Amino acid sequence: MDVILLIGYMSILFAGGSLIAKLAEKFGIPDIPLLLIFGLFISFLNIMPKGIVETSFSFIGNFGLIILLFIGSYEMEWNVMKKVLGTIVKLDIVALLILFAISGVIFNFVFNLPLLSILGFLFGAIVCATDPATLIPIFSKIDINPEVALTLEAESVFNDPLGIVMALICLSAMGLAASENPIIEFTSLAVGGILLGLFAGKFYELIVSKIKFGDYIAPFTLGLCIAFWYFAEGVFPQLTGGYEISGFMAAAIMGLYIGNTLTHKKEHEEDMKRVSLFFGELSTFIRILIFVLLGASVSIPLLEKYIVPATLCALGSILVARPIGVLIATSIPPIRPFLERVYIALEGPRGVVPATLSAMVYSEIISHPNIVPAAITKYMPAPELAGTILIATFATIIISVILEASWAKPLANMLLNRK
Repeated sequence: MDVILLIGYMSILFAGGSLIAKLAEKFGIPDIPLLLIFGLFISFLNIMPKGIVETSFSFIGNFGLIILLFIGSYEMEWNVMKKVLGTIVKLDIVALLILFAISGVIFNFVFNLPLLSILGFLFGAIVCATDPATLIPIFSKIDINPEVALTLEAESVFNDPLGIVMALICLSAMGLAASENPIIEFTSLAVGGILLGLFAGKFYELIVSKIKFGDYIAPFTLGLCIAFWYFAEGVFPQLTGGYEISGFMAAAIMGLYIGNTLTHKKEHEEDMKRVSLFFGELSTFIRILIFVLLGASVSIPLLEKYIVPATLCALGSILVARPIGVLIATSIPPIRPFLERVYIALEGPRGVVPATLSAMVYSEIISHPNIVPAAITKYMPAPELAGTILIATFATIIISVILEASWAKPLANMLLNRK
C-alpha cells in the first residue's frame, strides 16, 4: 500500500468528516447519518479503493471499539447508576436477548431463509447494541428525567460488549470463528471479560500509585488497555485451544473501575483529567473514521439491490423487536412507570458497535469466502451473505438515528413531562 496515498485518503476522511460533523452540529441534527452519506459519496465516486477501505476498517474497528468502550464506561458514575441498576440489568440481558432473537427471525423472513437460520441471528447480534455516543448529546439538549437518561446511557455502554460477545458466538456457530461448547464459550467471553477487566483496573491502580506518569499517563493508560485486550483476544485462545475472553468487555470493565476509583482520589485527580481529555478527543477521531468508512464500505450496486429488504429488517428491529424486548424485560418487578418504559423502548439508536461489527464481518467474508461452510452458502452465496448483513445494518443505523433523534424531545414532553 502506497503510504503517501494512504495519508492522502486519511486527509479526506478527517477533514471531510469534520466538516460534515460541524455542518450537522450547526443545524442541530445528529452527525451519524451525514457521516454515513459522506462515506456513500466516497464509495459512489470510488475515491478510495474498496480494498483499502476494508483493510483500514479491520484495524480501526478493533482499535476504535477499545477506545470507545473504555471512555464510555469510564464516565459512568457508579453511585448514581446503582439507583437504576435493576432496570439496566434487565435491559442488557432480557431485552437484549429478545431484540437479538426477533431481529434475527425478521431478517430470515425478509430474505426468505429458514426462520431459525443462524444468518439472521448474526444480524440480530450485530444490531442489538445501542449507541451512547448518540444518546448523550441528544439528552444534553432536552429536559428529561435524569434517571431515564442515565438508564439509557448506561444500558448502551454495557450492551456494547455483550452484543460483541453474542456476535462472536454466532460466528462460531457459522464456522467463522473457533467453535466450541457454546455455554463454556459464553462464560469464557462474558464472565472472563468481566474478571479480566477488574484485574486490569486493579493492576492499573497499583502501577499508577507507585509511578507518577504525569504527561505520559494517557498513553500508558491506552497501552495497558490494549495489552489486556490483546491477551484476551490473542493469547488466551492459544492457551485454551480456541476459547476466548472478550477483550472489549475487559476494556469496558477496566474503564468503569478506573473511572469510579482513581478519579475520586485527590492524588490522581490531574492524571485522570488528562486521561479523560485524551480518550475523549481520540473518540471523536474514531467516530468519524468508523461511520465514514462504513458508508464507504457499502457497494452502490449492493445498496440498490438490497435497500428495500434491508429497510424492512431495520424497521422490524427498531419498531418491533426493541419495543417488545424492552416492554417484556421491564415488566419484571420492580416495575418502572409504564410511560417511562414506553419511552425507553422507543429510544435505542444503533451506532458504533453495529457499524464496526458489520464491516468486520463483511471484510472477513469477502476476503475469505471459502471459510463460509456449505451448509450456510446453500441458502445464500458468501458475497451476498456479507452484502445483506452490511446493507441491513447500514439501514438500521441510519434509520434508528434519524427517527429516534427526531422524536426524542416530543416523546419526552408527551410521555415523561406530563403533569
